[in-house]
Amino acid sequence: MNTTNKSLLDKALSHIQEEIGLPNIRTSIQSNYQMIQKAHDSIHEFMYLVSFCLPPEVSWHSKSAFLTYHWEAFHQAHRSLLEALSGYYNAAYVLLRSTLELLLKGAFWECLAHKNFRDKATALDKDKGKGKRRSVKDWVEALIEQEPSVRKDLEETSEAIFDKTAILFSDREFQKRYVHIPSFPVIIKQLIEWQIVDIPNALDTIYENLYRNLSKDVHVIPDATDVGRRLISGRDFMEIEVMPGELTKYMKTLHKVIDIDVVVELNVLRDWIEQGDKIKLKERLETLQDLELEYSVTKLKSLIA
Repeated sequence: MNTTNKSLLDKALSHIQEEIGLPNIRTSIQSNYQMIQKAHDSIHEFMYLVSFCLPPEVSWHSKSAFLTYHWEAFHQAHRSLLEALSGYYNAAYVLLRSTLELLLKGAFWECLAHKNFRDKATALDKDKGKGKRRSVKDWVEALIEQEPSVRKDLEETSEAIFDKTAILFSDREFQKRYVHIPSFPVIIKQLIEWQIVDIPNALDTIYENLYRNLSKDVHVIPDATDVGRRLISGRDFMEIEVMPGELTKYMKTLHKVIDIDVVVELNVLRDWIEQGDKIKLKERLETLQDLELEYSVTKLKSLIA
């Protein structure tokens, strides 16, 4: 039983509220309420759309590999936004890169669980690494050859692919000797081939520009630290404060990540959309337009036409 004294608990909570940076969050929201609201609502729309895609009498388990990552991406995006509002821009960008990776890798594993995608995996076929290692696609196919029931398992519950490939991540020596895990740019190339990522200039837009810029914060180059940002702007480098220019830059980047994520989401769930009632999805089109999610608007229009 927790016997923490109430006064101690209240004191701890008060201290944590100060550390969260509530005054900075207030200042950030006041600085550009409409821009921040649009970014925030875009995150929620990204989560909300799934509920309109699932057809009656279809089990969500068939997309469970993607939905596992999708749920995580939603929370990462939310925490990223809160860090930015608090004035911790480096932490915000680190979480934002994670958000982008989660969605794209979730889509990759989802597709890999299904035969119709494995049959069209040219990028993976060309990327087998050094030596005689198999591609991860060949590894899955070999498992199915040994135990044909695996194919049905993956089709019905795509999340099962994580069980089938777990050894590749828990045993680094096994991976090094036998199976090549594709790099992030190869994953993006494969998703482009599968038409899961079908925005203009997709590889340059996502990897060469967006991902590489977010990686500066992950790898903490001097100018991408918050101390570096404050020094460059002539501010007190020890003071955690709102930097309107940085906040605007972050919100634009978050908005772009979510726009790409919604496109990926709609493409992964395309077969559900085709089977289901599109009326409710059509009603979301106006919301996407209001949020100025340009890629998402184009994608949804093509799916509900």
